[in-house]
Amino acid sequence: MSSNEYSLEVEGLSKSYRMYQSPFRRITEVLSGGRIKGHQEFTALSDVNFKMKPGTSLGLCGANGAGKSTLLKVLAGTTAPSAGRYRMKGRVASLLELGAGFHLDFTGRANIFMNGIMMGYSRREMEGKMDEIIEFAELGSYIDEPVRTYSSGMGLRLGFSVAVAVDPDILIIDEVFAVGDMYFQKKCVDRIYDFKRRGKTILFCSHSLYDIRQMCDDAIWLKNGNVAAIGNSVFATNEYTSFQRDHIGTGSGTLSDEYPDIPGSETRGKQLPRIVDARMYLIGTDVEAYEIRPGDSIELRVWWENPDPKGTPINIGTGLLRQDMTTCAGMGTHLDGVKLEGPKGCTVLQMPDMRLLAGQFLVPVLMMDGEGVHKYQEYLMPENLVVRNETKELGLFRMNHTWEHRHDLPVPAPKAVI
Repeated sequence: MSSNEYSLEVEGLSKSYRMYQSPFRRITEVLSGGRIKGHQEFTALSDVNFKMKPGTSLGLCGANGAGKSTLLKVLAGTTAPSAGRYRMKGRVASLLELGAGFHLDFTGRANIFMNGIMMGYSRREMEGKMDEIIEFAELGSYIDEPVRTYSSGMGLRLGFSVAVAVDPDILIIDEVFAVGDMYFQKKCVDRIYDFKRRGKTILFCSHSLYDIRQMCDDAIWLKNGNVAAIGNSVFATNEYTSFQRDHIGTGSGTLSDEYPDIPGSETRGKQLPRIVDARMYLIGTDVEAYEIRPGDSIELRVWWENPDPKGTPINIGTGLLRQDMTTCAGMGTHLDGVKLEGPKGCTVLQMPDMRLLAGQFLVPVLMMDGEGVHKYQEYLMPENLVVRNETKELGLFRMNHTWEHRHDLPVPAPKAVI
């Protein structure tokens, strides 16, 4: 199995847990020497196989309980596999949970030392990295306050700062961008891209398929602990999205079918509004368009269903995101006072004379509640939008502008200095 070509190799990895209905059954099983079985086996992960080369990034997607976090915990060394094996080449840093590994009564500074020592660094080495970590975390004087006084966002800053400052060869990240302001999220994304450029290996788990598609070369869709799809990030996320489209609100393939013992799962995934399909067209035609030029006119058509239009008002939102996750534009029916009525329909967003310059852009489509706050569904478009520029203009947008040469305008008098 071992090869110097790969930084991470996973072969037949599985993880099972014993579930006891009561402490009495656990005691009975122990006292009987295992002759009386008091538990049921729950398989969280089953026969997972993949390999990663240095400088590559792999995303994990799937529903809650699919086995994503279990896989990351096994690879991070916080739990042992039940079967299979894995090999990692180089130093590993992981950020699985906000504040994981922090002692709440210790200061941020003390926790930096403690985490560094746990990763194999000496106190002197951590002292050399201290200024870099504190600068990245931007906690100011709070670095010398107990971690229990930190907000969740501050805990994220400190945890991520320590993980990236130790300069690991393999970085494992589990859904950490859900907390924190947009400015810090951008810093994290920039640092991750810097890791990729320097040949580091990144394993990234997220419920945001857009983050996975943008940040990862390849992806794995996990379903019930099994690999349902593996390949490039566009392929794997599309497979997962197709599954979601086919099973949301149908009563089959929902959370209640996959995990019937989870409390409340019998109501999840049923009778929810959903996006049936979404496509981009040249405006007023049936010609799909995902590669355009500045000045082209396009429209986004979104087909949707709402089983309970009277009790569940809905809105549709979309936007344009550049590859570095810069939001170029954002639109929503609730922002423009457009109401979506009835059990189903097709909502069309027309965008005449597109002013975007060259680049590749994500077009997320969201199904939201009546206030535009809660997200029912995050829909992945079949392709990214590619804009090809035929001029030498620079920037993000083409501005409407004209030049003229004037001889009759005198130079203004200098402003008086006060």
